[in-house]
Amino acid sequence: MSRIGKKPIPVPAKVSVNLDGQKLTAKGPKGEVSFDIHPEMSVSLEDNTLHVTRPTDERNHRALHGLTRALVANVMTGVSTGFQRSLIVEGV
Repeated sequence: MSRIGKKPIPVPAKVSVNLDGQKLTAKGPKGEVSFDIHPEMSVSLEDNTLHVTRPTDERNHRALHGLTRALVANVMTGVSTGFQRSLIVEGV
């Protein structure tokens, strides 16, 4: 089983999540993002955590499992804390 795909995604306190079929909408302090989940993957919301599951162990489903989980986790990060880049300058 995918190590990344089976990790639950915590929903931050300031974020509200709405699952409408295969459409996930997250609204937080940094904005609102809507994401269409692949039709073969399923996402469920239980106790402020999101769980991504796959239907079978086929190669395509295994690949989509980890990808979907990573994309949903990025949506949660984007609406709650945002993204930032740090630059390290070395040398002269």
